Amino acid sequence: MRKIYTLLFLLLVAHLATSQITITDADLVADNDYVWNADDEIILDGYVFLESGATLTIMPGTVIKGKALPSTGDNASALIISQGAQILASGTSSSPIIFTSELDDLSNNSELTSDDKGLWGGLIILGEAVVGVDGGSENIEGIPSTEGRAMYGGTNNDDNSGVLQYVSIRHAGTALEANNEINGLTLGGVGRGTKIEYIEVFANKDDGIEWFGGAVNVKNAVVSFCGDDSFDFDQSWDGKGQFWFSIQDEESNRAGEWDGSEASDLTPSVIFQLSNATFIGGGDSSEHEDGNDALRIRDAAAAKVYNSIMIDFADRAIRLDDDFTGDSFDRLVDGDIEFKNNVLWDFGAGTTVAEITKTGDDQQPLIDAVENGGNLLIDPIIGGISRQPDGGLDPRCGEWDVLTGATDLEDEFFEDVNYIGAFGTDNWAKGWTALDAYGYFGNLFSSNKSTQIDVEVLDVYPNPFNTQINVDFNLDAKAVVAIEVYTINGQLIESVSSTLTAGAHTSTIELNQLNAGNYIVALKENNVLTAVQQIVKK
Repeated sequence: MRKIYTLLFLLLVAHLATSQITITDADLVADNDYVWNADDEIILDGYVFLESGATLTIMPGTVIKGKALPSTGDNASALIISQGAQILASGTSSSPIIFTSELDDLSNNSELTSDDKGLWGGLIILGEAVVGVDGGSENIEGIPSTEGRAMYGGTNNDDNSGVLQYVSIRHAGTALEANNEINGLTLGGVGRGTKIEYIEVFANKDDGIEWFGGAVNVKNAVVSFCGDDSFDFDQSWDGKGQFWFSIQDEESNRAGEWDGSEASDLTPSVIFQLSNATFIGGGDSSEHEDGNDALRIRDAAAAKVYNSIMIDFADRAIRLDDDFTGDSFDRLVDGDIEFKNNVLWDFGAGTTVAEITKTGDDQQPLIDAVENGGNLLIDPIIGGISRQPDGGLDPRCGEWDVLTGATDLEDEFFEDVNYIGAFGTDNWAKGWTALDAYGYFGNLFSSNKSTQIDVEVLDVYPNPFNTQINVDFNLDAKAVVAIEVYTINGQLIESVSSTLTAGAHTSTIELNQLNAGNYIVALKENNVLTAVQQIVKK
């Protein structure tokens, strides 16, 4: 009996150790410093503003919950970091900081599901960076326009609003009125001095992450099962992104909805850059009234997308708007929009580049940009795709974890990695996300790749070619080697295989029957894809 009483005592102590503290707007005032600890469960009651000059430090493991029906009379509960304030929320992979609903019992991960959206407001950060609107600043969406502390925008792209690291935002997006919801994470005019990495938004009613201008960069972002877009930006966001992952359900719209300036002169005219994203759409069951595309770029926005995977969308891969002079289509023609070394697969709109892309009347420039950018329409062999918490989701790719065509970006923000998509052999989203806690992730990826082919010495020539190609490579050991040639749309047109000894080899393949155009050479060793190179027939 003594052991039982001891256990009950320890459980009682553990329960009492976590106190509940309700925070209203009156509890945070300007020019003060605040600390929220993991020993306290923080309850947000209404709109809570961290005002100019104040700093809020949130310790690893802290849980912040928003009330569904605030006692303050506000329409939602949300934490708003005003201009001139800083949030310092540095969680860890083992002790993330969690923002969620007061209805969320974190000890029971089956109580709330991905269908439980809009249970509280969200997290909003407002800065003083450049915003593409007339006048250079305005009030953030989702907050009453009469609230002066909700202003964002300015002239300082290096503005620093603090740190978000290993932060999970769950079940947010309260609808204030029709077509006016709060995003999971809203970034209004946030400057590049702010650090945002390892951030998750799970089951938000509106967009996952939305940027309104600013210049903050974002790495290692996870957005899942949101009611609208996963990654949405407006008003000329001048930032960069790397290692982004999203998976959508039947309610979702687009993985990326990217808009340019709303100023009358379309300034600032910027170019967003993204590398190493994995976007999984809503699949055939998508029911969003505006469709389920991977990317829509419009309103004079421009973007360059590299080394990424887009798969399982009900509609198209890429849409560009061509509604006025200077719109995104014109920026494509001017070279401000690029798609390089991406893998596109399984779109409801079709199986050719022409079918899965869309602009206005003149489709050809977009088709050319996709076909000439080393992009492949071929199955990336993702470990597993599941939208249920059944261990069936593994976003790592068995076939493409080494891709010789991956684009190295000459920018210190981007890490040089030898794979496409958001993940190599490590699933960095495990341990701190709702996707992991709720049981979505499984260990389905199999990295049985051999290193017998030295891909650094792979050479396919001449390129462009006329009637034949030569393929040079090295083997470290005896192996069965297959060289395959595909159309840009993934149709196999030639395959040559043989057992070869260790050493340097050259294989010659006759391709004089092909029409002029773009083709893919794939090198397989012991039936494992090891290297890929694009070639051009004159």
